Amino acid sequence: MATRYASLARCSDLPERDVIAALLSRDECAALLGGIAGIPSARSASRALLALLGRLATPACTWLGGDLAVELFEEEGGTKVRVMSEIGAGLRERVVPVVTLAQPLADLVGAFEKRRDLKMVLRLERVSSRCALLLASDEESAPMSTEFDISETSLAWPSAGRAGEDVDSGWDDGQTT
Repeated sequence: MATRYASLARCSDLPERDVIAALLSRDECAALLGGIAGIPSARSASRALLALLGRLATPACTWLGGDLAVELFEEEGGTKVRVMSEIGAGLRERVVPVVTLAQPLADLVGAFEKRRDLKMVLRLERVSSRCALLLASDEESAPMSTEFDISETSLAWPSAGRAGEDVDSGWDDGQTT
């Protein structure tokens, strides 16, 4: 699979069918990320990476177990990109091999900040001068309403919990086992 993406020379060489394949398969995504990291132009590589990450952060990505989280860590020679899944309780799991782009973190962050379309699905958090996170955005999810009708068949007692009232009182009155 990785050889198929070896011929990528710029962002415009990235066919839509390959992005869709990456949304459907972890292996295809890993291969495509490897191909993107091999793009000679750092600017084209970062544009292709951001385009792919923007799509991975949507529900169209069927293989990602949780919300997308991407760690960008600057080191000598470029920026390491770790694609992870939020698995709950603040834990993250790396889902594809780490790739390195031959571009400084500041340039990658600058390219992200220019893309309004990405800010709808991803948010940027600066961790330090050498590290940034791209996390799935909460903007699309509407807050849940806390006002709802309680069914008459509900086991909850609506008046329980009032000041001075015992929450456990009455639940077993007249019951025998």
